[in-house]
Amino acid sequence: MCQLGVAAKLTGDRILVKDCPNGGHMDRDVTNVTDQEPRVGELVRHRLNSLSPAERKLARVLLASYPIAGLESVARFAERAHVSPPTVTRFITKLGFRGYPEFQETLRHEVQARLSSPLTRYRDDQPARGTDSVLSDALEVASHNLKGTYDVLSHRDVNEAVDLLADVRHRVLVLGGRVSAPLARYLAGQLHLLRPGIGIVDAERSTPAHQLIDMRKGDVLVVFDYRRYQADTIESARVASAQSCNVILFTDPWLSPASAFARQVIVTSVYTIGPFDSLVGAMAVVEGVVAAVLSRLGPRAQARMETLERLRAGDVLADADQPND
Repeated sequence: MCQLGVAAKLTGDRILVKDCPNGGHMDRDVTNVTDQEPRVGELVRHRLNSLSPAERKLARVLLASYPIAGLESVARFAERAHVSPPTVTRFITKLGFRGYPEFQETLRHEVQARLSSPLTRYRDDQPARGTDSVLSDALEVASHNLKGTYDVLSHRDVNEAVDLLADVRHRVLVLGGRVSAPLARYLAGQLHLLRPGIGIVDAERSTPAHQLIDMRKGDVLVVFDYRRYQADTIESARVASAQSCNVILFTDPWLSPASAFARQVIVTSVYTIGPFDSLVGAMAVVEGVVAAVLSRLGPRAQARMETLERLRAGDVLADADQPND
C-alpha cells in the first residue's frame, strides 16, 4: 500500500481510492476524493488529553484562531499562549510533524483547500467518463465517505450533542447554510417529532443572528457550516456563544471558523468524485443523532409522536369531509 508522510496525508486535496502497489502506481483514478486523514484542527482536538498544560494552552489558541495562529512565527504563537518557544516545538512534535515549517506548510494547504470553489475543483477534474463509471465511482466514494466520517468523528462530542438535544428544558434552534440547509431542515423536522422547543433559523426572513435574540443561557444552536464558510453563520455562532448558549457545529475536515465558538464540533467527511462536496457523511451522522435522541427520550417521544399522528389524522379527515366545489 502507498505510504505517505504526515504532511502529505494531512494536506492531500485528492487521493486515489485504490491501493497503490508496483512502486506507488495508482490503479483507478477517482477524482477529487478528499484525503481521509484528519486535518491539523482535528488532530489537535483528538490529542488534547495527551498534551501538557502548557501545550493545551497552545492548542486552545490555535483552535480559537484557526488556522491563523499557526501561520504566525514561533515567537508570536508562543506569546499568544503565554508559553515559551520550546513548548511550541514540543507541541508540534507531538502532533507528528518534523518541525514548524512542515506544520505551517500543512496549514497553508488547508487554507487553500478551504477557499477552493466548486468551479475550481471542476476545472481540476478529470475528463468526462460514462454514466455507469461515474455512478459506480460515486457509490464507492460514498462508502469511503461513511468510513472516513466514522474515523474522524469525535464520539465524545456526539454524545454531548445528544445529551443537549434530548434535554427538553432548553430550546433548540438549527441553522444551515447555502449547501447545508437541507441538513438543517431535516434535523429540525425530525427533532420536532420527538420533543418541543425546536425551531429553524430562516436566513431568507432576516439576518440569522437577529433571530437569536430570544435565546437564553443553556439554549442550543445547531450550526451546519461547510466550505466555503458563510460569514452570517459564523456570526450567529459567535452571538449564541456570547449569550451563553451551547453551540453544536457540524463541519468539514478543514473546520469552519465557527468552531472557535462551538463546544461540540462534529466533523464529517466530504469526499467527492466531482466538484461539489458530499453530504453523505453528514446526513448519516444526523440520522444517527436523531435515533440516539429518540432512544434517550423513550416514552416521552413516543407519546408526542402519537399526539402528532392523531392531529394529522384529524386534518386528513377534515379535508376529506370538505365539499367539492
